[in-house]
Amino acid sequence: MNNNIPTRDSNMELYRIIAMFMVIFFHVFGEIDLLNNELFSNKFELKNYINLLFTSATFICVDMFVLLSGWYGINTKWNKIKAYIFQVLFYSVSIYVIMLLYCQPVQFSWKYLIHIFILDDYWFVPVYLMLYIFAPAINPFIRKSNNKEILTLLLSVITIQSIYGWINYRESGYMEGCSPISFLILYILGAYLQRMTSYFNNISKKKIFICYISLILLNWIIAVVAKLLHNELLSNIAWQFSSPITIMAAACILLIFSKINIGYNKIINKIAASSFAAFLIHCFPLFYEQIFSETIIEIVSKYSYALALVILILLVFIFYAISILIDQIRIFIYNKINLSSISSHILSNYLK
Repeated sequence: MNNNIPTRDSNMELYRIIAMFMVIFFHVFGEIDLLNNELFSNKFELKNYINLLFTSATFICVDMFVLLSGWYGINTKWNKIKAYIFQVLFYSVSIYVIMLLYCQPVQFSWKYLIHIFILDDYWFVPVYLMLYIFAPAINPFIRKSNNKEILTLLLSVITIQSIYGWINYRESGYMEGCSPISFLILYILGAYLQRMTSYFNNISKKKIFICYISLILLNWIIAVVAKLLHNELLSNIAWQFSSPITIMAAACILLIFSKINIGYNKIINKIAASSFAAFLIHCFPLFYEQIFSETIIEIVSKYSYALALVILILLVFIFYAISILIDQIRIFIYNKINLSSISSHILSNYLK
């Protein structure tokens, strides 16, 4: 989310890029699953089980992003909040205008425009903004507490969240892991993992990867059983960001990338700095419904599952590349506006 990351380790920025690819692919596989749901209910088809496996492997994407924020720590500043809000509005307003001009089913609505300006068109944006604001209160606790105190807190809150925000079918407050409290838990966990790197350095990447695969397979089994039994409770257990299975799998990927040493890579860091653009573009509701979802449905309906996957993978990479290029325009405009406002502020102070 933060554009000022040239000093960050490129291995962790690569992790950020992979996480964004996972977000897009998770939505792709989710759309395919919805499309094939009726077939899956009536007869066994291997493609449906494969699709569920891909969904399980990419479902950890949101937790990955928030863990990375905890790993580095959020340094809350007004300029960063302004840049964050500008980035969201740049894409939501631009896409809305383009959709109004070129997509006939989309009609102008003041009510919809208000939703755009209060940023609630994206569920992730206001929740992450809340985490951003809370970070200055959480960071001192993380700095001053010892490892045992943080671990005790994490075990306690994750246990409570698992009882009331995961396996409880009446769960509402945790919003399936999409709530500010769930993000705070992930943030603290990310910070704890960073502090414990010396401990995890003694564990090989292979063992951690096996742990990740095991967790993904466990979640996949739960999802398959839920489908076969048409069990809503099991389905909810499989697909929640508050799931300890999902959290641990995301943590495993974070630890794996922390062990990769590729030094500083300007290209990786530059791509990572603009990766949020891919989320903001494809997750804008009107774009998602009218273009993203419809494109997936058309491709899956027209081609075999294997060929459809190849086409969709290529399209995702092309879309990601275009999003990175478009974001350079956003960065240029914001830098110009920001530089202009700074110059005006300096001039006004001078004239006083």
